[in-house]
Amino acid sequence: MRHRYLLFILSLLPALVCAQGKVHIDFGAAGDRDVWVADAPLVPASTLKSKEATLDLPLPTDQKSRLYIWDHDTGNLASKAIGELKGIWKPTSADFTLIGKVTVRVEHEGEPVAVAFVKLKDGSGERESQIDPGKKGEAIFFGVKPGNIEVTVRYNVDGQDATPVKQSSVLELKRTQSDPAIVISLSDKVETVGEKTPSKEATHETKAAPESGEKPIAQGGNGIGSIIVYLIAIGVAGAAIYFVMQYMKNNQVKVSDQLKKLGVQIPDPQDPAQQDPGPAPIPVAPAPPEKIILVDADPNVPAALTSVPMAAGIPAVTVSQPSLVMENGDVFAVPEGETSVGREATNGLSLISESTVSRRHATLTRTGNEVLLRDEGSSNGTFVNGVKIASDTALRPGDQVQFGQARFRYEA
Repeated sequence: MRHRYLLFILSLLPALVCAQGKVHIDFGAAGDRDVWVADAPLVPASTLKSKEATLDLPLPTDQKSRLYIWDHDTGNLASKAIGELKGIWKPTSADFTLIGKVTVRVEHEGEPVAVAFVKLKDGSGERESQIDPGKKGEAIFFGVKPGNIEVTVRYNVDGQDATPVKQSSVLELKRTQSDPAIVISLSDKVETVGEKTPSKEATHETKAAPESGEKPIAQGGNGIGSIIVYLIAIGVAGAAIYFVMQYMKNNQVKVSDQLKKLGVQIPDPQDPAQQDPGPAPIPVAPAPPEKIILVDADPNVPAALTSVPMAAGIPAVTVSQPSLVMENGDVFAVPEGETSVGREATNGLSLISESTVSRRHATLTRTGNEVLLRDEGSSNGTFVNGVKIASDTALRPGDQVQFGQARFRYEA
């Protein structure tokens, strides 16, 4: 936990150095909210968790970025351009014009599918997300415009493209679910997450038929008679246990001698080790962790933080320049200028063994410490944090980058 707070404070240092000022946000009341600054509604690697009625936030100089507020009570999202913020912002219900998060769950016979491509179309345009086994059949979209929502699911059956499934829904700002979910069921037999093969006993269960000339054994019988027999058996067993216990109580020495001859150790009731040790000591509460104190840190920067967990399977590493970290821990340092990504060996980042990667899949352009990612018309798409990109996209530390099925984490 201490490391998370330290990483968050360090991530704020560039914004503090080039900050043009601060904004005082007056929510009007306490609540559960996430606040972040970005150029798209996609939730970044780190956000500020705010439960108070007010919040003071330093602002960067990038006028293209926007300040986003995600209200978890309503599930709606508000945003405002950095250039429009003039010291104080009092967001009202009219500012929350987008649905914060919409989850599309794709399943077959109630089980989440393993692989699919999901395209969501709202009043502002289209966006696409890829489902893989790690996402458990779910594609998540942020900042969705309310109204008619059209979802298209592309998938394969036995290695061939199936007919896409389309489904329309209407989502409003006032709704019963703060984070709405759209469920799409595929009728075709597709691979699902955690798919189980029926056991041999279950699939080949048979019943033996009686041979000719033999009468089948009656399965019913007199119900009252069975109950009486059952009660008599319980009574006999109880009586036997009672007489055994009485015999052992009245003949303790004889029983003890017989058990010792058989090698059974009988505990001595006078032995202090066998006596009740008494109540367990009251555990001492551990000392609270030390606070991290950074000299010259801005006292107005909020300390609360919610971090998006690191992608499973990609280890944490320390890098000195913009890099892509592979799932096996290898680090590819992005050089200055353009670097092509693809399956051919001539690419700067060559992924020869990845069949889902096109020959020339994407391009990385580094200028100083800034890296832009562009898809080059690949067959299986290029994704940042699970969202398919259609234009040059700036990478931020902690972003999850995916070329087809090849996964990386961007660090700088």
